[in-house]
Amino acid sequence: MRLSVAKRSERGGRERNEDAVGFCANETLGCFVLADGTGGHKGGDVASDFVVRQVLTHFPTTPEGDTETIATLIDVARDALLETREHHPQYPEMNTTIVMLILDLEQERAYWGHLGDSRIYLFRSGRARVLTTDHSVLQSLMDAGFFTGSLRGNIKRNMLYAAVGSEEMPEQVVCEEPAVVCSGDVFLLCSDGFWEALSEDTMEELLQQARTPDEWLESLVNAVPEPNAPSQDNFSALAIWLGEHEEVTTRIEAPRKPGADT
Repeated sequence: MRLSVAKRSERGGRERNEDAVGFCANETLGCFVLADGTGGHKGGDVASDFVVRQVLTHFPTTPEGDTETIATLIDVARDALLETREHHPQYPEMNTTIVMLILDLEQERAYWGHLGDSRIYLFRSGRARVLTTDHSVLQSLMDAGFFTGSLRGNIKRNMLYAAVGSEEMPEQVVCEEPAVVCSGDVFLLCSDGFWEALSEDTMEELLQQARTPDEWLESLVNAVPEPNAPSQDNFSALAIWLGEHEEVTTRIEAPRKPGADT
């Protein structure tokens, strides 16, 4: 199964880019990681960069891709953050989100884990599905039925109750079961500055028009309404396409309802 990868990381309207993106892969296994230094604590760029590099350095030593490997890599991320805090005492509270995806092409399985509000999307037949649930206060209120509005644009959306450096871990960190992957699937790892600026409808529409993952990410970056506005956070993404172009961009439409216009 052919695998194509592209990544983008933009500063937005902020003074520095605190997102970090990376991946490593061989013929059968691939590890894809994105981290976003959390706001309010200096050193987020240092934290996210070191965490991503340490995870990718450790991944080749793991025997296979599975949920235990994801859990191990989460521990590696946490240890890396503690280490970099020791080396940078001027940033004692620096922190970062993380999302990671492991693809086992031989077994045709995908495994993932996350902490914070960076996300992983799976696009199948052109339709977007969010694989992760934000570790944010607002998302937890929504899940409990106490909030029914939109996360996008809400000033309290980025209040997190979990990130890599949190003392207590939430229940949903590693996927319970892997996803069976097939040719034509597309995965997107992205920071909150990316998904907040772009709706899932926009992601789907531009995917249909793209010929490569690089072209898709380019069109998504260009679709960010005000990329240099002070309110625009860093926005980064990592796109992974499985299969050929025709399979990726073929969209299956929902069947029409009885009585719909023809």
